Parts: sequence; C-alpha cells; structure tokens
Amino acid sequence: MFQRLKLHAGLWLSQPRPGSSDVPFVVGWALGLLLMLILPHCVAPYELSTVRDALVMGLLALSYDLLWGKAGVLTLGHTTFLGLGAYGFAVATVHFGLAPVSAILIGLLCAGTVAAAVGYFLLYAGVRLHFFAIVSMAVLIIAQQLATSWQSVTGGDTGILGIPGMSATFAGHSLDLSSPLRSWYAVAAVVLATACLTWLACRSRYGKVLAAIATNEWRARACGYHTSFHLLRLFVISALLAALAGCLMAACSGVVAPDVFSPLLATEVILWVAVGGRGTIGGPVIAAVAFTLLKQRISSYSTELWPLLLGALFLGCVLFLPNGLRFRRGVINLRWVWRAMTARRALPGARRAGGGQ
Repeated sequence: MFQRLKLHAGLWLSQPRPGSSDVPFVVGWALGLLLMLILPHCVAPYELSTVRDALVMGLLALSYDLLWGKAGVLTLGHTTFLGLGAYGFAVATVHFGLAPVSAILIGLLCAGTVAAAVGYFLLYAGVRLHFFAIVSMAVLIIAQQLATSWQSVTGGDTGILGIPGMSATFAGHSLDLSSPLRSWYAVAAVVLATACLTWLACRSRYGKVLAAIATNEWRARACGYHTSFHLLRLFVISALLAALAGCLMAACSGVVAPDVFSPLLATEVILWVAVGGRGTIGGPVIAAVAFTLLKQRISSYSTELWPLLLGALFLGCVLFLPNGLRFRRGVINLRWVWRAMTARRALPGARRAGGGQ
C-alpha cells in the first residue's frame, strides 16, 4: 500500500527538466535567501520585527495565490482561515497551556476542518465563480461575529492577549524563537520553504492539471479528471497555509483580535495577488510585504487615508494592470507596464475609430 502511494505521488509530482521559465523564481528565491541573512545586520530590532510581520502577510498572499492564481478559484473570505489559525493557536496556548508546536497543529486543524466542510458542500455541489466568492464572504462575516460575541473563548472585542512566542523542544533542549532576530529567521525560513515547495508542486504534472482546470474545468472533467476533488484538496491546502500564517502572526504579535476577520484585510489580499501577478508565487509575496509596510507608514499619519488609497490602487490595478506586474529575472518589466497603460489609454480612441467606420 505504501509503495503504491509512493508511486502515485512520484507520478504526479515528477519534475520536468529545468528551463528558462524557471530562472525568475530561482533568482528571486536566491535573493530572498540572501535578504534573510543580510537584513538583520542592516536594520534595528524594531524595524526587523516590522518587516517580519509584513512577511507573515506574504505567506498569506502565497496561500491565496495558490488558490486563485493556480486554480482560478476567487474567494472574498480567505482571511477566515488566517483568523481560525490565529485564534486556534491563541486559545490552545493561553486557555489550555499547550506548547506552541502543539498549538500550531490545533490552529491548522481548525482551519482545515472548516475548509474541508465548506469546500465539500460548495465545490461538490458545483458552486463556482462569484457564487463561491459570495458564500466565502458570508463565512467570513459569521466568523467575525463569533469572534466578537463568544467572549468566554475569544475575549470579545478585546481579543486574546498575552500569547506566548514561538518555541520548540527537541530531545530535551528548548529553543526560544520569540526574540525579533530568531523569529525573523523562523518566519523567513517558513516563507522560503513554502514558496519552494509550492513552486515545485506547480511546475510538476499536478500543476498542469490545476492549470487545465483553471483554463476550462469542463474540458478537464471530460479528460477524466475529478475536478471537484482536486479543487477541494487545493482549497484545504491553501487554508492550511493561511492558518499557518495566522499562527505565526499570533505568536509574533502576542495578541489576536476580531480585526483579523476584517473584510478590508480580505480585500487587501486580493490586491496583493492582483498587483504581484496571479500564479507567479513570488510576486504576491513581494506585493504583500510592500503594501503592508506602506499601510503601516500611511496609517501612522492618518488611519482614514489607507482605505481610500486602497480603493484607488485596486481600481488602478483593474484598469491598467489586469495581469499584475510582470517580472523578468527578478526585475519588474517596466516596459511591459508602460505598454499595458498606453494600450488601455488608446482603447477608447480605437473603439471610436472602429465605430466611425
């Protein structure tokens, strides 16, 4: 049985030969590894913790890019699983006194169970496109209401305070990862490892199946693929990655509040993936870190300015960059961005010329 499962996994995850299309991710991943090692020596501990928190949001963007960018499943409530992971970790550590490693498993279990239940009833029933997005938003609102009203467990509007930092015990030796430097290395290592595993899975045969489902699900089903099962499995994996980001967020910040279920944050996640480029893996992570740092800087001046700027950025992305920024060998292809903007500006004139004929 084990040999059969191993053969089946090897068949689906077999890797093709390296090509020129692999260069951007490899270069970007190497630059990310270099940044992980160099940044602690260039910034103060407080600034390092700020970038660390932004990188946690990068992991959230990566989880959503796996679902929307690779399989074409758009949701408006992906941060539900971020909140479930964060609250699962907080309740397990604060109320039950579990170790952080065990609490992470509890957070993943909470998010995975909800994702499996919601995804099964929706995906197997044929719910797709905007209907799936609306239902996911409803689930997010329900989770937000539960986090606010269930005060004995979630702490209500105040949330849960005093969450312990990350730590692990191996062979009787305790490793404390709660300091800004060690937590930075832990978060950066998790993001880099997750990005690498995601890239390997998406460039394998299974990634081609996901691309076929995203392009035309009916055609993929006619070819013999169980599309609902593949989408459900990807939906659960994406939820587990979002829950892992929630656990890291709770451990690094030490507090979890109902704001983690905010629809505004769910909108920001969509913007990160849209600007970074759907399906590029590294692009959404970079966009998430950049926008999170920009949000913190703007919010320090005015808390009301960021939602307005977020709406303007979202509208500009839809009009001028529908496919997000393009990266070539780790550098933004500004020439492509300029062509996209000029083509969009010339579109109304072309329509008028066509109508005049």
